[in-house]
Amino acid sequence: MPASQSPAVKRNVSVDKPFSGMRVLVALAIGLLLGCAVAYFLKVLIDNSPAEVDLRRLRLFYLMVISSGGLAGFAIETMRQLQQEATDPLYRPRNPYRGRRP
Repeated sequence: MPASQSPAVKRNVSVDKPFSGMRVLVALAIGLLLGCAVAYFLKVLIDNSPAEVDLRRLRLFYLMVISSGGLAGFAIETMRQLQQEATDPLYRPRNPYRGRRP
């Protein structure tokens, strides 16, 4: 019996909500903006400290912080959408009250 006809496999894929690349790009932009805010905070903190750090190293550090924010936004939104579309029951919560507060 082929896997597509197996009674044990349920396919609950929502066809009305396909993977949205635009949402991922918006999450990437939001992550980059948050990374810029953190980098600016660190810049002000480092500028007002007595430490002397090479300008090239500071720029690379700021670039790393900003790109980490963008990567985090990209990864979170991508995984959220993929988990939402997953057909495997392991990705579905067993407890319907999980995460809810009374």
